[in-house]
Amino acid sequence: MNVPAFRSVLSCSRLMQTKFPTRLLAGCLTVLMMGAAQSAQAETEDAAQTYVAAMCDLDGNWTGRFDLYNESGIYSTFSMDIVFQCSPDNKLSMETRTFLQSDGSRSHTLAVIFPTGKPGEMQMSYFGGGVEGVYYFNAIRHEIDDHEHWTVAREAAQRTHESAPTPPVSRYTHIRNGNELIMIRDVKPDHMSPEWTLSSKLILHLQP
Repeated sequence: MNVPAFRSVLSCSRLMQTKFPTRLLAGCLTVLMMGAAQSAQAETEDAAQTYVAAMCDLDGNWTGRFDLYNESGIYSTFSMDIVFQCSPDNKLSMETRTFLQSDGSRSHTLAVIFPTGKPGEMQMSYFGGGVEGVYYFNAIRHEIDDHEHWTVAREAAQRTHESAPTPPVSRYTHIRNGNELIMIRDVKPDHMSPEWTLSSKLILHLQP
């Protein structure tokens, strides 16, 4: 990500810790999308760009339930709002999440995803609590029927940003069926492990 885009992302991340994140983020996110889109190097349509383009079709406000899983099943559930936004050229997707706790408190995260220029690869810059995490993924699945009916998936690449510790391997599958979106995260300890374990599931609905 280029320097102006990085600074814009960092500013947005700081705004997310304020009392009025939705109001303050509106202008900030617009600037970020324009700046960070310039750093996406993929000039041709490949699997990563197909993935990002599908996520761009989600543009809008979605609400639903976020379930966390362990070996016994669901162990925690949150209500969640997600706002999807995209750069004008559909080369960068942004996802702003608001977690609604049972005590009424809220927390916010921001994820920015764009192709790196390597075939099928994308970068995700993730911001939460004022901290940035940078991760790389490979697009591994894209089954597109139309703009409102598709399945796409990404899997963690075998590398991370130099500033980030090596995380467990994650696979994210997104299934859109009209105004319903299911987002599934599976994990395994490393790339040599043969079996995936369900980590979380989001069931969202598009708001008018």
